[in-house]
Amino acid sequence: MTVVNAASLFVPDAFPSDEVASIQQNRSIKGVVIDPKGIPVIGANVLVKGTTVGTITDVDGRFTLDNVPASATLVVSYIGFHTLEVSAKQASPLKIVLKENQQALDEVIVVGYGVMKRSDVTGAISSVSEEKLAKQPVSNISTALQGLATGVSVTSNSGAPGSAATIRIRGVGTVNDAEPLFVVDGMPVTDINYLSTSDIQSMEILKDASASAIYGSRGANGVILITTKKGTVGKTTVTLDAYWGASKILNNLDLMSGPEWYDYQTELNKYRSAPIDLGLVNRNTSTNWMDEISQTGFMQNYSVGVSGGKADDYKFNLGLNYISQEGTIKRTKYERFNVRQSSEKTVVKDHLVVGTNLSVAKSAATSISEFKSSGMYDADYGVMSNAIRLDPVTPAQNPDGTYGYSPYIDYYNPLASVMYGDRNIDKLAVIGNMYGEWQIIKGLKFKSSFGVEFRRVDSKSFSPVYQVSNSQKNLESSLSKSHINGSYYTFENTLSYDRKFGDKHSLSAIIGYTNEWGKRETLGVSGYDFIGESENLQYIDATLDKNKITGNNSATEYGLISYLGRIHYDYADKYLITATFRRDGSSKFSKSNRWGNFPSFALGWRIDNEEFFKKMKANWISSLKLRAGWGQIGNQNIGSYVDRSLLSLWAQYGALFGARENETLYQGIAVRRLGNPDIKWETTESFNIGLDASFFNSRMIFSFEYYYKTTRDMLLAAPMPVYMGYFDNTYTNIGEANNRGIELNLEWRDRVREFEYNIGFNMSTIRNRMTKLNGGTPISDGELRQQYVTYTNEGMPIGAFWGYKTNGLIQTQAQLDAVKKPGVQPNAELGDILFVDTNGDGQLDANDKCMIGNPIPDVIYGFNVSMAWRGFDLSFQLGGTLGNEIFNAMRYYTYFPNDITNKDRDLLNYWTPQNTNTDIPRLTGTDVNDNDRISDRYVENGSYLRLRNAQIGYTLPSSIAKKMKMQNVRFYISGQNLFTISGYSGLDPEVGQSTSLSRGVDYGIYPQSRTFTGGINITF
Repeated sequence: MTVVNAASLFVPDAFPSDEVASIQQNRSIKGVVIDPKGIPVIGANVLVKGTTVGTITDVDGRFTLDNVPASATLVVSYIGFHTLEVSAKQASPLKIVLKENQQALDEVIVVGYGVMKRSDVTGAISSVSEEKLAKQPVSNISTALQGLATGVSVTSNSGAPGSAATIRIRGVGTVNDAEPLFVVDGMPVTDINYLSTSDIQSMEILKDASASAIYGSRGANGVILITTKKGTVGKTTVTLDAYWGASKILNNLDLMSGPEWYDYQTELNKYRSAPIDLGLVNRNTSTNWMDEISQTGFMQNYSVGVSGGKADDYKFNLGLNYISQEGTIKRTKYERFNVRQSSEKTVVKDHLVVGTNLSVAKSAATSISEFKSSGMYDADYGVMSNAIRLDPVTPAQNPDGTYGYSPYIDYYNPLASVMYGDRNIDKLAVIGNMYGEWQIIKGLKFKSSFGVEFRRVDSKSFSPVYQVSNSQKNLESSLSKSHINGSYYTFENTLSYDRKFGDKHSLSAIIGYTNEWGKRETLGVSGYDFIGESENLQYIDATLDKNKITGNNSATEYGLISYLGRIHYDYADKYLITATFRRDGSSKFSKSNRWGNFPSFALGWRIDNEEFFKKMKANWISSLKLRAGWGQIGNQNIGSYVDRSLLSLWAQYGALFGARENETLYQGIAVRRLGNPDIKWETTESFNIGLDASFFNSRMIFSFEYYYKTTRDMLLAAPMPVYMGYFDNTYTNIGEANNRGIELNLEWRDRVREFEYNIGFNMSTIRNRMTKLNGGTPISDGELRQQYVTYTNEGMPIGAFWGYKTNGLIQTQAQLDAVKKPGVQPNAELGDILFVDTNGDGQLDANDKCMIGNPIPDVIYGFNVSMAWRGFDLSFQLGGTLGNEIFNAMRYYTYFPNDITNKDRDLLNYWTPQNTNTDIPRLTGTDVNDNDRISDRYVENGSYLRLRNAQIGYTLPSSIAKKMKMQNVRFYISGQNLFTISGYSGLDPEVGQSTSLSRGVDYGIYPQSRTFTGGINITF
């Protein structure tokens, strides 16, 4: 919401000169343009209305226009000021005073439990406007945030339609759940997938502790505040937004064709003790598995909005949205329909207002096999990983319509996996709140709000009877269904006070009490051997064998009670102080550690309002503010009851009693997970210093931040030794991590006659380190073929890549003699990989493993440009990362020379005594040198630059729109992911993550797509 509290001024005056205006039909007009302080406005546009005749003011604010008709009107405009229209009949020379448009300074942004003028903000807060979000044709609004806010990393976990993205604010502060807290219209919610971009009015990202401490135990990973569209006073307005588009998969792989692979294996057979039989395949078969499983995905989106209201009476807003998106992989699709309403009623003028917000969203998604049941990427049986690894001489389908299979390896035919798979997820979300606000006396308000969040997730997976090969088969039809019901409630009560004392003192304060509680219940059932495979028979009761039905049912509950307070003091619009305190009590911790206290403190200094600054006459500086903040915030993102031991009645865990002859066998109870009553709050302490400035009459906007953030007592389900006999890991406070960096935002906005433009650049740096592990064992993750590729230890980034360093290939006999010895590389030969003895002990073993890459970018950046001229508009957004690495797990197969998976074309350049100028090892029947061990050969530069979005539009002239009974009509075309500059050899350099510990490991995930859309925006 913006507040404009001024109007433009025009003051006719005469210059102290002898010039006298001529009275004639066309004449020359001279003048000067100044601001209310008398300072010349440089570069202001002076245009004869309805023509292209115009000029701009010089360094003294002066201008001259020749041959101006006496009946003409001059339009004077400049960024940061109200536009003014002046009659040419006025006596020349003119003195034109433009009054500042206070929008930039008086813009009101949402903060925790309230709003605040941007000029009064002392914390680190980034804002993303409705206009920027609306230009992103995406099904998930988290993806739309990419590149739009400093300090915010948004990474797509999958290119599947409707899939969510991972959001990290100022690095990875924990090895636990690092998701930020989402607050929609003042109500905390579990996720934001139910919203569409057409629902959003604004988004604020609270990045430092001084801004997010008001949310206490859940603000450690940052807070994203979302305000949905509200009603406005005035005539009812109806909007229609629609777009249609098509997508193609992004595929950067360069794999061998069928003949290339066949000839490569022919050469490799010369080195094998048991050559493979190439007579089993046809050399001329050349299957491009990515082409076989992909398609052109079509999408459509429709949004309708209705808004209106009456002053001092009511306001309302209604939004409807439908989106349908086909995936670029066959048989994947996403559909969602959502309805959102917001209404507010003034019951007693100036005293009592009541209102409601309600969203109902229903979605349906069809997916492929991409993840394991644990939620980790499936590198063994996932559709994408098999499409990358399976040899190209295996036909996708045989002439008789059956699916082909490899005679050499048991990898699944990915096309068969897609066509036989039937995975559906239906979701229903009903989320809303109702509130009342009573102004007791002027400035003193009491607000009470009650919110509910109901969620239901229904999943179904059906597998028919089929047999592609001895490994890829299902001899008995199977059906699995699960139902997840969640109900969450929020009851909040706040008392706020806002008052000015005299001319210099301003005070704003709030205290409050909140209570949150909820329950989540899961019901799952599976059955086998069904009477048929048609959809109307895919019910558990249709099984032919009731003994093959299994089920499970569980539930968890939680509660959170909080007391909060904040005070903000402003002296003379120069000195700003903000102090916040919150005390939380969570049911997720034992009684001895249940309560946590989270304070914060911030200062701001409006330097531009100081007398000494005004005397400097630095007129090119429009505003200048220095701010600093400190605070502590918490993290309770763990499951319920982890402080207590978990007992299990499951037969595979429980002890059995009564095993002697003629005795009944009884099922016992076993401890599945050991509880830890000593776990306590994970606490993040941060320090932030920032500088906000604007220059050249607010044409240039600048913001700089430095942050230092330390997370202590990190919560993690630490691995337990197998011999202890516990199936699940025990949660404990394991250590400490640190993130620090800088953030920079720079924006230039200007207008030259009828041409308006805006150029923005933002960047963030991150340095992440695990500083303490409390004597614990380093954490390994990122499993790949019974090995781990990430390692988290003191002094290293969280989830760093871990393995052997290499030094090229063994090229000379001297190099071979130096390493071909027991304990080093005893079986090495010329052309093998040379591994580095990093600790210098003369041995090559696990002690030589070290950090070989960092998945966390050094720099995240975005570049945004928009421009408009005579109804035409153009915008584009670029963004990417610098300094991060990717562990290409698919290279474990495509770059390993000695097996029968598909290969990258680079392997055609393998080492021979005649071809030594290469980094591809020699061919050998068996890998006696263990060339494929986890090493830096699989680590690649993950830096990239991507044109994420480009859009060109045209708005019809208002005269034409009005003839069509419309206020505004705009047409546009846009493209997403139009190009990517990257040296990465995998599918896509934007690699998602299963957990914070496996970030940047590319297991072969559903890639992003290139999309082209066309649409229309209409306001009635």
